[in-house]
Amino acid sequence: MAFKTSLTLLMSAIIVACNPGGKEHPSKDEVPGIYINTYSVDVIDPVTGETMGSREVRDTIFVKAEGADFEVKNRKWLRNDYDNAGWVDSMQGEIEPMKTYRAQYDRETGTLWPAAADNNIDRPPLFLEDKKIHWGELRALEYLKVGDSTKMM
Repeated sequence: MAFKTSLTLLMSAIIVACNPGGKEHPSKDEVPGIYINTYSVDVIDPVTGETMGSREVRDTIFVKAEGADFEVKNRKWLRNDYDNAGWVDSMQGEIEPMKTYRAQYDRETGTLWPAAADNNIDRPPLFLEDKKIHWGELRALEYLKVGDSTKMM
């Protein structure tokens, strides 16, 4: 009897451990917002090849509800530690933001898919988990949700 009870408890524990329980993705109302990824890079002097200093990049994704779809915008700001310019919008051709596009949200997968109707096939899908967005199929970049997009757009 003790063996049977122990076996039942062990099997129950294995089943619970192996079943992560369906991951709950954000609702459609929780998707809009401002998501930020900040990183630093060394800046190399093109003439001497020496490091001039470092640059901090604030890569921001704005997701705004647009009817049944969402508008996805991207902006990048730069700040160099070797000048007094402070935060500036990224210079054209230097660090390009992705182009604005429309996306549709799939709650089952937690994915913002580029709307095919707008010829956005070359735009990356965005994967939502908790208060984060992961960029592209490889989920290479992680953006943290920091605010409501309706207040800044």
